[in-house]
Amino acid sequence: MTKLVNRTTPADLAARCHEIQVGLGTTEVPEFDQLALIGMAVRLALHIRGLSPIPYEVVKLVGYHYLDISLHAARRVVELLAEIEFVKLGTEGKTIKTVLPNVPYYEELYEQLGGYAVGVGLNEAEQLSVELLQRLSLSPQKLDSLRSKIGVDKRLFDRSISVGQEGAYLRLVRARGRDVLLTPTYFSQNPDLFADAVAGGGADQIQKVLTAIRSAQGFPLALVEKTKRIGSTELSEEEVRLAIRLAQDGIVRPPSLTTPHAGENFFLFTPTPSGAALAPTKRDIYERAMAIVSAVRQGQFLPQKYAIREPGAIIYTLRTELKLRRATTEAAQQYKNLVHLRIAVLADAGSGFKQLHIIDTEENREALDIAYRLVNAGFVKGIEVDEDARKAIQQDQSFIESLVASGKLQKTRKVALSEGQQQQLDLIFLK
Repeated sequence: MTKLVNRTTPADLAARCHEIQVGLGTTEVPEFDQLALIGMAVRLALHIRGLSPIPYEVVKLVGYHYLDISLHAARRVVELLAEIEFVKLGTEGKTIKTVLPNVPYYEELYEQLGGYAVGVGLNEAEQLSVELLQRLSLSPQKLDSLRSKIGVDKRLFDRSISVGQEGAYLRLVRARGRDVLLTPTYFSQNPDLFADAVAGGGADQIQKVLTAIRSAQGFPLALVEKTKRIGSTELSEEEVRLAIRLAQDGIVRPPSLTTPHAGENFFLFTPTPSGAALAPTKRDIYERAMAIVSAVRQGQFLPQKYAIREPGAIIYTLRTELKLRRATTEAAQQYKNLVHLRIAVLADAGSGFKQLHIIDTEENREALDIAYRLVNAGFVKGIEVDEDARKAIQQDQSFIESLVASGKLQKTRKVALSEGQQQQLDLIFLK
């Protein structure tokens, strides 16, 4: 069997399994076994982390109603989590009664579940699906180029593309006479424009620009044009034009901030995640986080007088103290978007000086956590968690049963067998 997933870390492997399984939802794929199980295990672990003991029946029903974990798969999922010591199971005989979470923080969560996946091994179809999504998480790709780079059997490759499209974690877009493959998880905003950019300039340029933005989230677009760089990454004229196009065409949707001394400025971020990478309940929080980063980057790169030297330290102070330690004359303009979004208020310190105070809400604290990670790591873990599911899993069984009873029954869809699988099945029946 060809070893396909050779550049993917265990954490990336678990993340891709999760994204594929979320895309599939209740759709079953004949080739997927361990991949689906790992994906469901990641999703459940994310949602029970830090909770008190939970009745197993509640876990099973919430998994079914909110997380697309089929009832017949629930036991395998919790037993997997028990095997890697993410949960302890309370049992009576062979019956599971309670689930006690002991799930580590996000990085270790993905690392350990990915390590488990490496240990048990994925079949060739699962490996190829992970490989495709790993590459596409960095940039959309021309279909023919991607097929050439991976170099697997054409039927296996075509089958993986077909399954991914049916499972909604892959999308094929036609641009400039070329087929471009992308993942809506990371490139859901204006996919046609992304496809056009890839078809016109190639995936490597897109990947370089997006990687540069990821290393300097919130970098001002005006400085890209002026200095021909994003953070420490130097850009060619063509790459600068690409960064401008990403912003102007709305592919990246940069936040803007207008001040009297610097005019209107846009701040570049990688595309807002969606699907498996961002739960619906976290979208508003993620947008608040981008507003926080933009305000701090304004003070770092486009100050009126005194520049911020350590943006991470500023956000850390806001996280821990819920205010800035001193008032400034620039605060009123620099942080006005945070006031409009009800993230903060500006306390008058006299003589034109204002001090920023964060409005102490759970959402604003989480937005600050995300902002801190965006500035320091360039990406965020934990935004995949649906708070509605977390709340439901802390209710009693009768509450969950009423939700399930009032909701529509889930219908499991099955991806049709491949031609080879059908032939094997026909041979068995013929015998």
